[in-house]
Amino acid sequence: MIEGSFELQGLLESILYGSGSSQLSVPPRVPPAVADYSNPFILKLHGFWSESSGELCMVGTGSALLQEGTLLTPVVVLKLYNIKTSSSITTLITGTLESLSPSNDNNYFETISILMPPQLNYKFTIVSGDSVDEISSESHFKENFPIDSVLQGRSFCSKFTSLVFRNVFNLQYTGCRSSKKCLPGDGVIANLPCSISLSAINCTGVLKRVRIFLKFDDNIKHSRHDKRFDPSTTLIGEGIWDDKKNQLHVLLCRFLDIENSWSNAHVGDCTTGLSLRFPTIWSIKETSTIMGKIWTNKTEDDSGYFENIVFRSTENHMHALPDLKYEYTEHYRVRNLCPEKKLGRNRKRRYPSPNSIGMKFNMLVESSEGRTGWGSANALTVNSQLYMHARLSFASIRDDFSKPTRWEPQGRANISYRIDIKWHTPPKLTDEDNASIVPDEKMEITAEGIYDADTGGLCMIGCRKLDQPLGNASIDCGILLNFQFAPVKGLENGGYIRGEIKSIREKSDLLYFDHLDVSSVAYNREQARHTIWTMDLEIALVVISQTLVCLSVRSQLYHSKRHPNRLPFTSLVMLVILALGQLIPLVLNYEALFYHKNDQGTVLFQTGGWLEANEVIIRITSMVAFLLYFRILQQAFSSRSKDGNGKGLWFAEKMTLLVTLPSYVSGAIIVLLVDRANYKRDIVLLPISPVDYWQRSTLDDLKSYAGLISDGFLFPQILFNIFSNSRENALRPSFYIGTSLVRLLPHVYDLYCDHSYVEYKGTFIYANPAENFFSTVWDVIIPIGVLLFAAIIYLQQQFGGCCIVPKRFRWSESYENIPVVSES
Repeated sequence: MIEGSFELQGLLESILYGSGSSQLSVPPRVPPAVADYSNPFILKLHGFWSESSGELCMVGTGSALLQEGTLLTPVVVLKLYNIKTSSSITTLITGTLESLSPSNDNNYFETISILMPPQLNYKFTIVSGDSVDEISSESHFKENFPIDSVLQGRSFCSKFTSLVFRNVFNLQYTGCRSSKKCLPGDGVIANLPCSISLSAINCTGVLKRVRIFLKFDDNIKHSRHDKRFDPSTTLIGEGIWDDKKNQLHVLLCRFLDIENSWSNAHVGDCTTGLSLRFPTIWSIKETSTIMGKIWTNKTEDDSGYFENIVFRSTENHMHALPDLKYEYTEHYRVRNLCPEKKLGRNRKRRYPSPNSIGMKFNMLVESSEGRTGWGSANALTVNSQLYMHARLSFASIRDDFSKPTRWEPQGRANISYRIDIKWHTPPKLTDEDNASIVPDEKMEITAEGIYDADTGGLCMIGCRKLDQPLGNASIDCGILLNFQFAPVKGLENGGYIRGEIKSIREKSDLLYFDHLDVSSVAYNREQARHTIWTMDLEIALVVISQTLVCLSVRSQLYHSKRHPNRLPFTSLVMLVILALGQLIPLVLNYEALFYHKNDQGTVLFQTGGWLEANEVIIRITSMVAFLLYFRILQQAFSSRSKDGNGKGLWFAEKMTLLVTLPSYVSGAIIVLLVDRANYKRDIVLLPISPVDYWQRSTLDDLKSYAGLISDGFLFPQILFNIFSNSRENALRPSFYIGTSLVRLLPHVYDLYCDHSYVEYKGTFIYANPAENFFSTVWDVIIPIGVLLFAAIIYLQQQFGGCCIVPKRFRWSESYENIPVVSES
């Protein structure tokens, strides 16, 4: 007798795995194919299992929480059949979960069907070493990798799980003349699947045998994560590795009698074959790490006959096959379409070497119709070797500097690429547009050609994959690609990799498409040297600036302590702006105190904690400055409340707020209304990460405007002095002059720093364009404004707050000397 509380799928897994119900004496694991239920049931059951008949019957209550929060507590009966102590490919466990509640009860549910292949002492019965030739097809494939080269010291099951059973494979239907002759089975499927996925049920490493599920899917994105089991689109089979042909041969069977009920389901019609291999040679038309085909042993007149189906892996695991070779097949067309350029005497510039990391780049793509997208160009091979590069680190950069920098001829090299482009904007199609142009969401191009390391020119012939109706994939090899790399040192070509991708077909051809413009920011050692030096300098400048801020605020605190009667004449609006100027960056970058978040594609170097440590120092000094500002604000507020002239000072503060607040709001609206749609600032990363073309957002503009307000921090104090007509030395010169220097120095630095190099995302530390307005115009206007405000404060504290106001607009001073008559 068995009783206890179970989760439905957990109960079924325990029957298969032998965990949680030792009374059943079942062997270890096999993945269940449980389907046709959407809400998990928690079951409290008791019942019996008969070993002789293989039946399990359990009765009890269940509970299921629906998405809307309703809790169901149905009375259920679970029945499982064919639970035996041994199994083969044809063995299936079937069953039902039925509700004993009345049909009009809220706890009633439709009967749930259960179907799963067990692993009870499983025996491979349809594949063996002697049957390899029987289940393999006639093969015209070229040389394949032997299993030892693929395993690389790992076990057979472990390697196949990582390479094969976690991959998704694209399908290509060869000669699919009618919808009835495209897939295994007798039925007709409206939308042919575009991919398959394989999952392991059993695997024996010593005998190199596997039992697998093959699942057809019409959506590549869903097939990897979709765990639903549909027996009508799933095959089950046994496979064995063939050491002679270096292929995996699988014999697949169908699930039969599943149309109306799964109670009579069984495995049969084992006439479908599958072969899978690891090709040793790539070409422009074939760059798949794993390939294979599916066929049938039936004749064309038999029911269930279908034409051969070829499948290819969607992911390329070049690192897993280090002995991979590439065969160049387009030498003739490359020579005709890519003539050699003559090198001028005065144009001897150094360009990236064919094996350098600069050969791998990311790009912005724009079509003549105005479509834009991102793309990546990954070098596959250089001459006869695979293109390999190590992830760049600080040490490797510095070691690279020791290489000679003088020009030396490098010559031309054969090279192959894989280029992936993903479109971000839909095409503008008209009735006259070609239906075969680029309306796909992405383009996949494999190209080969010649790279001239003396001129920086890359010219290639390309083949793009086309998705045709019924899933047939064809290739368009009428594509010419031209790229011009930027020199390692210098500004030729604007510091960019520029190029185009165009069709060499006639415009009347259905496969013709208009040219695509390509641009990418280049990377080289000289830029890395400059970037490292700049980051060191800017971090030092930030630390010095923040230290100067702390010293300036500390001097103001000392001044307020010596002259407490002057403290009420400090503008609270000014102090709030200064405090928020330190607080907001702290809040936005709070994680930097504890964890440096490396967003994908935003890390320039692996610094080993160097940049993170300096950033923590910067945040700590900012926090100290904020606390000091907050202390002055607290003291000023308290002293004004106690001051005898408090009402007059509060009136001046209110007037200051009434002027500054509308001014700041109006400025923010103007900033938001300025058209920045076409303003893009290109920020490049190392080629190991995606290029980020940064288009300023509304938040970026508001951050820069907030920096502008901080630059004019003395504006509220100037207004306060005017409205209060104060000539008190409320601000110590060391405070407002020191703070003014801190605000204007980044603009002076930005004005005079070296802009001959393309800057990298993550290196804007001191003059950060996301925190202020930086350009030639702003770098002149803002320092002049900051110095002007400091000069006005000096004059006001010497000659009175209204000294800068024309006499006819000044406040009346007659109230200042009104005698106070005492009551005595």
